[in-house]
Amino acid sequence: MKSTIFIRLLLQLTIVVILIILIVGALVYRYTNIMLKEQALIHNNELLGQTEKIVAQAMEEVEQLALSLAINSDIQKTMLLKWDIKNDYSSLKSTSDIFTDRINSSKYLQSIYLYSSINQKLISNSGIIEVNEYSNHLGLQNFIDSPNTMTWRADELALTPRQSNNVISFHTSVPISGIQKKGVLLINLKEDVLYNAVINTNNSMLGDVAILDNEGKILSYKDKGLFLKKFDKVDINQIIKEQQGYFINDIDGTPTLVSFLTSSHNGWKYLTLKPYEEVVKKSNELLFITLMVSLTSLFIGVLLIVFVSRRHYQPVKEILQEITSHKNIKLIKPSKDEFSFIQESIHQLFQENTKFKAKFQHSQLILKDHVILNLLSGMPLNDEKIIQQVQHHNINLSPENFIVLVLRINIKNEFEVHTEQKVLNLIQYKIRVLCEEVMKTHGRGIYVSQFHKEDVIIMNTEQWGKKTLELEKVKEMAFLIKNSIKEQMPVVTVTFGIGVQYKRISEISRSYNEAKEALLYERIAGEGSILSFNEVQLNHKNRNEFIEYQKRIKMMENELKIGNLERACGIKDAIIKKIQDDMQFGYIHKEIVLNHLLNSLAIIRFEVIEDKEKEDDPNLYIEFAKLHNLNEIQSWLGDVMSSIATKLQGKRENKNVEVIEKLTLYINRHFREHISLQTLSDLVYMNSYYLSKLFKEVTGQNFSDYLTEIRFKEACKLLIGTRRNINDIASEVGFGHKQNFIRTFKKYTGTTPTQYRKQSLMERNTHDKV
Repeated sequence: MKSTIFIRLLLQLTIVVILIILIVGALVYRYTNIMLKEQALIHNNELLGQTEKIVAQAMEEVEQLALSLAINSDIQKTMLLKWDIKNDYSSLKSTSDIFTDRINSSKYLQSIYLYSSINQKLISNSGIIEVNEYSNHLGLQNFIDSPNTMTWRADELALTPRQSNNVISFHTSVPISGIQKKGVLLINLKEDVLYNAVINTNNSMLGDVAILDNEGKILSYKDKGLFLKKFDKVDINQIIKEQQGYFINDIDGTPTLVSFLTSSHNGWKYLTLKPYEEVVKKSNELLFITLMVSLTSLFIGVLLIVFVSRRHYQPVKEILQEITSHKNIKLIKPSKDEFSFIQESIHQLFQENTKFKAKFQHSQLILKDHVILNLLSGMPLNDEKIIQQVQHHNINLSPENFIVLVLRINIKNEFEVHTEQKVLNLIQYKIRVLCEEVMKTHGRGIYVSQFHKEDVIIMNTEQWGKKTLELEKVKEMAFLIKNSIKEQMPVVTVTFGIGVQYKRISEISRSYNEAKEALLYERIAGEGSILSFNEVQLNHKNRNEFIEYQKRIKMMENELKIGNLERACGIKDAIIKKIQDDMQFGYIHKEIVLNHLLNSLAIIRFEVIEDKEKEDDPNLYIEFAKLHNLNEIQSWLGDVMSSIATKLQGKRENKNVEVIEKLTLYINRHFREHISLQTLSDLVYMNSYYLSKLFKEVTGQNFSDYLTEIRFKEACKLLIGTRRNINDIASEVGFGHKQNFIRTFKKYTGTTPTQYRKQSLMERNTHDKV
């Protein structure tokens, strides 16, 4: 044997430490690099967003200025009238002065023009010019030909033959809501002033910002010629397609981070170019620091490994010396290192030690419990093998004739909640002791604790003699156990489920399952009952009893559906009371009646609950299965019925509102036709009297008043907006005869339709003059 374990361990630990440090360093660098880049992008987007808001605010101010100018009466007259320089000089001069005042009040405005289609000329703060003399007359003509009522664009405005300014122009039609563009208002912003004063506010942290329109054309940049050279290498399609984002492009040999953001105001793109090295500069510095720290940690780690390993190897050497001092130990195979030598030595010592084998004798108890559990579960073995296992493990059962009892132990809730677990365990143990004492007086049997959360008794019945006495004997034993537990532990009640007696040992599982099924009827029979599977099956009654229950349940459904919750609950309570008092009606049949009652409520609830409510409502069948007795069932059913009644009432009210909304929509579309209350009643299949009452409740108006008001409003629009005569208007809106129209008009306005038309025209003319 060679002492190689120390060197091997040292090498393995060193490799592991190196790998861990390298992996951690790489992950830290990658995470930091991504984090710094994301932080830079988030910062860029925040500053771009701030820039976009500032520019959008400036644009909104220009649009507000355009609106105020467009509704100015002097500007509208200038646009609509034929210009006569001699006669209209003061009016034209007033318009030019308005433009001059607006330009002087803002440092961003370069010029304001008003184009008149009647005069085919433009007036500005500097005078009147022909359309062809305006440097950007092609852009003006394109706007006039387009369907847009307003637009923004970047233009170059000539000041002199050799001098021009970059401007951002806003075009809007005058009047703004007019179908034809009788005039156009042009407002030109100084692009360089706006850029330097507003956009470049964040230049120190963000870099140069460029603004592109919806088609990717440059609207603003400090040097458009320089930007165009860079912009040729930028993916313009990706910028136009996406709302915001970033990508890295190689521009003039420099990796460049391109960040962009789309304005929600007008769809313009805000773009910035920043060298990528500036973004990852801190990440590279962190990588260097990480590598230095990792190398230092590696060196210190190796030193610690050497020191600790040498220190802990000394006890290993002493163990080896102690083992080899026993000359009687002879290993079967040679060991490759110290630890394998120690392992083989100890293993050989345990094999030769008889006391070690005695420690595992308790495994017989585990095997014994395993056999009993297999009897209850129904293991796939024949009777002979099962009997062999029972006899081998000395289980207190004879080979034939068995019956199974299942005990459901109920401890009062208030006692169980405030009791420690060890006290509850003591109660379980005491119940087992009492059961085993009673079992001894009745023959051979075994007690199994907490099999599927309930205790089980398996009894032999061959010592009881006649087969007809078997059920009576087992019920007598159950009664004695129940009384003994009640006397010594008043807080505990035990319900017994008794299966059918079987001859073969392999059929114990069948008797167990039947006992479990009998326990299902505990909530009908009550806690502390003794339920036999045979008796549960045999207690029948004729079908007339079922028919009577079905009639009562149907009556309950009808009362609930028509909204009479109190009578429905009264019928439900009578059904539960009859189930409690009827001793001749079997438990199975009582369970069927309860399930029929539950099904009827489930069907009603399914009909009234909307899809969006189904996720929130509990499953009735799952909740019903959790109930323990008839009192709980009665109370729970009352809550379910109350909930259903509330939802039925809400559904009725919503249905009434939907019907009236449908009818009002019909009235608004067909008011010109002859409509009567009977017409509406036929549409929704309702009684006309009931519909009239419902219409008043929902709309607050009678049907006739509602219809007359709609016709009156439409007549007012035609009187003011058209020159049609009174007879035509009366017939058009549904009043029929002229006299009906005049009578209704006097009722609403106190004047005739003719007087109303004259007054409206006079008021409008007065308003236009003002």
